[in-house]
Amino acid sequence: MAIDLDKKKETRVNNGIPAKPIEELRAWIEEARQQGAKEPEAMNLATVGMGGKPHNRMVLMRHFAEDEVGFFTNLESNKSNQIEANQHVSITMWWPELERQVRISGVAKPMDRSIVEAYFSSRPRNSQIAAWASKQSQPLSSMDALHTRFRKHELEFQDGPVPLPEFWGGFAVTVKEIEFWYGRPHRLHERLFLVKNASGWTTTRMYP
Repeated sequence: MAIDLDKKKETRVNNGIPAKPIEELRAWIEEARQQGAKEPEAMNLATVGMGGKPHNRMVLMRHFAEDEVGFFTNLESNKSNQIEANQHVSITMWWPELERQVRISGVAKPMDRSIVEAYFSSRPRNSQIAAWASKQSQPLSSMDALHTRFRKHELEFQDGPVPLPEFWGGFAVTVKEIEFWYGRPHRLHERLFLVKNASGWTTTRMYP
């Protein structure tokens, strides 16, 4: 069923201010999808490694709750180890089709295994097998070695469902700050910076 975005926006936005930021974010993702974005859930995730060095990579936002977003990954990857050492993360999402950007600062925590189980079971079978095959962030001698591991697990699980690996999971990011950026003519862009507090969200309009 087609979504009436204008009608839904009446409940999402109050005088130009997002009433429910995560709901507004989900609506922007859906609008980007309708505008033909190939990966509307793509986000740049920044973590902090040893010695305070920042690290960035693209992942997919696959989890939404009232005040949190999340993604799934190998729990032995570099990003997972960095989050274990420093839970503070930053996220950027950009949709050129809409001339919109969202920036998020928050605290990441391991996702409940029941949520991970549900998501893993929804993935294509080959993606499930690939999760077993990849020693994410570890040195790889050749692509042939990776394909050999994939075929090994393909045979291992050929007679039944692919189980969730113990080393595969997800992180939920509790959103502490979120900024909505709207592209406007003459570079007079609109920026709304929202901060979560005990009573809800406070909003500050920022110069572009």
